[in-house]
Amino acid sequence: MIGTQPKPFEEVIAALGSCSRLIVVGCGGCAAVCHTGGEPEVAEMAEELNRAGREVLATTVPERTCYIQHTKQALDALRNELDRADAVVVLGCGGAVQTVRQATEDYGLVMPVISALDSVGHMDTLVPDALWMERCSECGDCVLNETGGICPVTLCAKGLLNGPCGGTRDDGKCEADPEKDCAWQLIYDRLKALGQLDNMRRV
Repeated sequence: MIGTQPKPFEEVIAALGSCSRLIVVGCGGCAAVCHTGGEPEVAEMAEELNRAGREVLATTVPERTCYIQHTKQALDALRNELDRADAVVVLGCGGAVQTVRQATEDYGLVMPVISALDSVGHMDTLVPDALWMERCSECGDCVLNETGGICPVTLCAKGLLNGPCGGTRDDGKCEADPEKDCAWQLIYDRLKALGQLDNMRRV
């Protein structure tokens, strides 16, 4: 899941410039789970924009805004409003913003598509609606098969791929953050438990 967090409202207003007639698009996928772009957050953003003197012509929350077919289906129902709008504000990840931009271009519209959220990485749910942890950086060169299913790119503060740094603490904690376990200590312990310590020699 792509984790997102709201941009400061002032930053959204600044990005809109003089655009006054707006469509607000959320996302029923990751952003809804993060409580940053679901129905309630889209309604709240619309209210804030209206209070700031902008006119929200319509809102929509596609099932998955990063999927062009879902976005097109939602925006097809708003073509009249889109034709009147100056800009679209998107409460979704960077992929969602770019998909909405693509959709507006496919309609032959040239308008700003403004991101109201910051994407903060791939998040995994540990406790629903309460605890999130980034475990994957989506680096495109996965080493989990060699590291016992523990990602050093994400969990190591330095992203080291060839073993622990010289600052690894005797108690197995991270040099950069003594509250966190050293990723390579975790990898070592896991590989030892699996009887796969030879994997440490592959890198």
